[in-house]
Amino acid sequence: MYIESKLIEVNETLFSRDLSGNKDLGIIKDEINIQSYSWLQAKCKIQFSKGLFIVETFIENKKNLTDIFSISGEYIQISYLGKGDSQLVSSKEKTPLGMGRINCCYNCDTVNTIEMPANKPTHYQAVYLSKEYYLELLKNEVWVADNSFYNHIIKGNFQKWGACNFPIDYSLYHILNEITKNDWNTDFKKYYLELRLKELFLSLHFCQEELCNGVVKGISEENLEKIRTAHAYLIENFKNPPTIKVLARKVLLNELQLKKDFKMMYGKTIRSFIIDLRMKKAKSLLGKHTVSEMAGILGYKSVPHFINTFKKCYGYTPKQGLNQ
Repeated sequence: MYIESKLIEVNETLFSRDLSGNKDLGIIKDEINIQSYSWLQAKCKIQFSKGLFIVETFIENKKNLTDIFSISGEYIQISYLGKGDSQLVSSKEKTPLGMGRINCCYNCDTVNTIEMPANKPTHYQAVYLSKEYYLELLKNEVWVADNSFYNHIIKGNFQKWGACNFPIDYSLYHILNEITKNDWNTDFKKYYLELRLKELFLSLHFCQEELCNGVVKGISEENLEKIRTAHAYLIENFKNPPTIKVLARKVLLNELQLKKDFKMMYGKTIRSFIIDLRMKKAKSLLGKHTVSEMAGILGYKSVPHFINTFKKCYGYTPKQGLNQ
């Protein structure tokens, strides 16, 4: 498997890696920064080994930007657009990449043109696996026998980009961040990474089963998709959440319908959901930051308010949590 990303307007190669070598050298990390243009900043963190490529990219462009993304060999792609308004361009049409959604793809020897409009910052995360790596990774997993995506791969039935996608949930968001950041201080990084990859595919399997269950009672199919989009948007932006009015505009629902259907689908109000996300993140920050820093990271303007919310959620303060 060979993978390359080239930014056309500046003739810069963001990354270019051959992952088909005979030797497995473990997990190799690299960071790429493009900052020599007044209108463009691109930051890319990659990790790779034989048959595996993981990338997280941030791009800020004041002019339109085109990325030619090339992959050779049979590959599995799991990608997530957290921010941006990028489009996949073909000879027939332009397809939005779909912010807030996980896209799964199985394909071979592709060259994709991705357009990123000016003044729309882009953040994407993606995992690419060769077919051999994917099958070896999941060969002992019992659940794959019932997974349609896995069975398509076994049979060699390509699943083009967009054929299989899900709104992101907090579990997927957390797992994908763990995989792309890979900041574990351990001698078993590759082993731990493979466990997280298995967890990612299992979580995607659960998402697929959930979508197959059909429309939630009392919510139209059209509104169901809009509520899932709102849910995904909040997961990405819970540190600085939009107002109900702004969120309703983003998903093209009136405010009352948004609040009603969100609670019906997820069993909690939008405000409660945001608090839950912040508190889950807060727990993961314990011991890594001061209480004041945690409050700032999570978007709280008042440290006492953050402490009180944390205590109401967990029954102890952040400081007491450090001693438990």
